[in-house]
Amino acid sequence: MPRTSNKREKLLEAARDLIHRQGYRHTTLAEIAERSEVPLGNVYYYFKTKDDLAAAVIKEHLESFSAQFKQWDSEISDPKVRLHTLLDFIESMKSSLAEAGCPIGSLCQELSKDDGPLAVQAGDILTMQLAWVQSQFEAMELENPRALAMELVTNLQGVSLMANSLSDPQIVTQQIRRLKDWLDNV
Repeated sequence: MPRTSNKREKLLEAARDLIHRQGYRHTTLAEIAERSEVPLGNVYYYFKTKDDLAAAVIKEHLESFSAQFKQWDSEISDPKVRLHTLLDFIESMKSSLAEAGCPIGSLCQELSKDDGPLAVQAGDILTMQLAWVQSQFEAMELENPRALAMELVTNLQGVSLMANSLSDPQIVTQQIRRLKDWLDNV
């Protein structure tokens, strides 16, 4: 089995962080190389273009969320508790959300302006999240689980946007509390 390159992992980690903090358009391969301590010329060995690197970051996000959802599905029997766990997870990121926004929502919004393959790939992350949330509402046997899922995911993106725009992590805490109350009463 081939060994995963430490340099490749360093490049992905640097790209993920810089894209989250600066946006895709404002992040250069030179900055990623510098942050990862990988010579710029070596970047092209692992990723031919900046888009290839962004696609790898998106794939990593997809795999991470997929693994997290599978873990919650296997460890938590109650779908409502799973959704509360998602809300707790979002709240645990409140400082990062207030500082740089949602890494997924921000990336999707930025890439959607170009309407290219990266926009579609990034949108797949939100589509997957929406499908998982919908499956929880379906397991709860609630009416219109798609609309409920859309409401929850949309609210989470709005929470991130407001916390970031106002640089206030308390917005996340307050709104997560409100969403938990809403969830308990659907």
